[in-house]
Amino acid sequence: MPITAFVHTHVLLWVLLLVTFFVAFSMYKNGKSAAKGVHMAFRLLLLLTFGTGLYLYITIMGQSANPDGLYHAKITAGLLVLIFGELTLVRLKKGKSYSGFLLGFAVLVLVTIFLGYSLPYGMQFF
Repeated sequence: MPITAFVHTHVLLWVLLLVTFFVAFSMYKNGKSAAKGVHMAFRLLLLLTFGTGLYLYITIMGQSANPDGLYHAKITAGLLVLIFGELTLVRLKKGKSYSGFLLGFAVLVLVTIFLGYSLPYGMQFF
């Protein structure tokens, strides 16, 4: 299967991951009990996003004799996005302070998306 199919799958999964994060976040903020199911969907998407991202990383590292160092930065930032997203939801659920994790999540999402689109397999907007 071509690598672009996995790139598109990965992009679809992280978009769905962000949507479920914000749905779970808003449900926890409003005190709804159904947030637990959405949080579990977030965790499932988290694992799928991690799996496709890891596959892409391993494939790109295997294909290139001299890979770009930004791929290492992107996978590190991507892992931190997943960790900060989960920590934000867990701390919100427990009623603890979550603003630092939410800020870190937002910044790292932007950094990861920028790195992903600036690397060779990303889309060229301009």
